[in-house]
Amino acid sequence: MMDMLAMVPYYDGHLCAAMAHEAGVEVTLGAITYSYDQGYFHRQGVQNKPGIDVAARLTLPRFLRRAIKIVEAVVNLCVLAIRFLFNRPEVLHVQFLPMMEFGLPFERWMLRLAHALRIKVVHTVHNVLPPATKGRRRPSAQAKLYRGIYQSVDALICHDERAKARLVQEFSVSAERIWVIPHGPLFAETSLPTQETARSRLGVSRDTRLVLWQGIVEPYKGISFLLDAWREVADTCSDVQLAIVGTGSKEILDSVNCQVTALGIAASVRREPRFVSVEELACWYRAADVLVYPYQESTTSGALMTGINYGTAIVATATAGFQQLLKNNQNSLLVEYGNVQELAGALRRLISDDALRSRLSQRIRELQAIAPSWLAIARETHDCYKAVLPKTHEAWDLPRRAVPLS
Repeated sequence: MMDMLAMVPYYDGHLCAAMAHEAGVEVTLGAITYSYDQGYFHRQGVQNKPGIDVAARLTLPRFLRRAIKIVEAVVNLCVLAIRFLFNRPEVLHVQFLPMMEFGLPFERWMLRLAHALRIKVVHTVHNVLPPATKGRRRPSAQAKLYRGIYQSVDALICHDERAKARLVQEFSVSAERIWVIPHGPLFAETSLPTQETARSRLGVSRDTRLVLWQGIVEPYKGISFLLDAWREVADTCSDVQLAIVGTGSKEILDSVNCQVTALGIAASVRREPRFVSVEELACWYRAADVLVYPYQESTTSGALMTGINYGTAIVATATAGFQQLLKNNQNSLLVEYGNVQELAGALRRLISDDALRSRLSQRIRELQAIAPSWLAIARETHDCYKAVLPKTHEAWDLPRRAVPLS
């Protein structure tokens, strides 16, 4: 399994750990250590073997460490290519191709080598196209680049039917090569404190209504939109607090701070612009009365699946991805992205109406019962591997192994 820069480490760890229990699959994870949680793979019982793995452990300025990680990833791709020449896996499972987005060809070369060696390539499409970010290619150039990748691999995995439809309609991928395998809950193995204990640890008053936004801070996740709505909430509701928990680039975090100051809402907005440990993250989710997902766009997201795992009332934007699971006024409140009045009104409703919060929380907990386990996800992923392989393995002088490159 290949995710060289550990773009989705928690997804990698959960999937690889579950795959280890699936008969007939030997999984090797090609991923560097996740710098913000260096012991994570070990805790999951997963051994990552990228080749060189030092950048994540260095105490350096972020820009310098990022440059070293890119160089390290290129070297590791070369090491992987040499391994494949002498010990070919049956399946190369790719999670992310981050260097490709910035015009670096090394990952594409690796995929070509895999095809030349008759290694089947499976690619998980976490986002059909990367969210728009400064420094990345124009959307038209990105679409052309990804069309070539999507059409060249042996199978694609996506997390919902909408993503599959986009792959078919926008990228001319055959529907038969696309597997819809849902995203599993993250951090489900963490022991959960009571709300009272969680609030005590975080310094949140028992009487405060706490609204939580959590994740990697990116423009498409709607922080600016949320802050505009929060000004109206803070002006009309007492004993309320919005917590923004998660790291991001200095430029984006500075923009958040400037907007909070300009709107005059600093007293009711608690910012935690840092990596948060799994244990502390559990406290934030348990302490929260309301979870908010004001995304501009989304597929089925790990952040949402994590929130559902905690059974807390949810306000979200009515993106097609979220509406795969969330139904307005049934198990959540959904609003139009950019409609500040509507988002503020939905937050006020949940803050002030205990019965509504309780009803939506109960409906969210019902979603937990039908949410897929990681073992079920691993079995579906194994089925995908088997589908791309020849019916008889005797024709290949290869070991029965799948290599996820994360």
